[in-house]
Amino acid sequence: MKKKLKKLSFILILIPLGIIIRFVDQKVTKEGFLSTNAISDHYLFVSGLVVIVIGLLAAILYFDKQSNP
Repeated sequence: MKKKLKKLSFILILIPLGIIIRFVDQKVTKEGFLSTNAISDHYLFVSGLVVIVIGLLAAILYFDKQSNP
């Protein structure tokens, strides 16, 4: 049972990541989030991407550490 959970742990990371990517894509393309050329919107977008990447790296390192004791 634990082996199956370890194999599925990356799927548990990828599902929320896919949801976040879809949300960002809809904000940028359909709602015109960055079309205003306001510098604050761009800072918000880039800082959000940085936070997402840091969170993803932390999750990957955590799961990797758990799988290799």
